[in-house]
Amino acid sequence: MPDHPRRHRHRKDPMAAADALKRFRRKAGGPSAKGPAAAAALAGPAVVGADAARHSVPIRCTRAGVVTVACSDSAWAYELSARKEELTARLLAELPEAGVVGLRFSVADHAVPVAPDAPPPPPPPPPPTAAQRAAAASAAADGADPVLRDLIERAAAASAARHQRARDT
Repeated sequence: MPDHPRRHRHRKDPMAAADALKRFRRKAGGPSAKGPAAAAALAGPAVVGADAARHSVPIRCTRAGVVTVACSDSAWAYELSARKEELTARLLAELPEAGVVGLRFSVADHAVPVAPDAPPPPPPPPPPTAAQRAAAASAAADGADPVLRDLIERAAAASAARHQRARDT
């Protein structure tokens, strides 16, 4: 029988939500400022291409030299996994001193920054001219319901204005 009493594992004490959030961000927040994962993050667009770099970010590197890359969704993880050997070779050619021996891709949309590359909204439609309104009123004059006639008149005038702008540009 041992001299010391049996040690029991106890659960950790509760922690503040802010501390738990800091720990989560530190573990899943992205690459550190140094090491192979950071070097891979800097070389990312040159290695994987601009589109794939927008949807993925290297987040950690194991001691064995395997870099884990977080992808925005499963389609990007699958695409990059299919190109794993090619991307590893390109990364080694770009950064031979990093010591990377392999890549691992996972879905971690919380770690990938959202890029605001959305196209700008289209310009507002031009207001119809008096002539376009008159032509729309004559086209809608046969309607019996005044509410429906007004809607048709406004739609026809707006459509004529959009078509005029398209012809002018």
